[in-house]
Amino acid sequence: MTYTTRDLRIVPLDSGVFEVHLDTTRGRVRIGKVSNRNDLRRWAWEHRDGERSSPVASTLADAVDALTHYHRSFKSQSAT
Repeated sequence: MTYTTRDLRIVPLDSGVFEVHLDTTRGRVRIGKVSNRNDLRRWAWEHRDGERSSPVASTLADAVDALTHYHRSFKSQSAT
């Protein structure tokens, strides 16, 4: 099952691992993954450039939001 919001697509890869795609003016791009780290209450993200977070979120949606915020804040449009 794939979850889609207005400009995001969240694709399950494995148990507790999801790939996040973002729609841009250049098309859909993969920005990274979110995963459950060792316990069902903490989620972390990994950007496609290798940058990783510590467990920062209590829900999948919050982890996706954090990854998306990182991508939009620190990566230029030319990098998408």
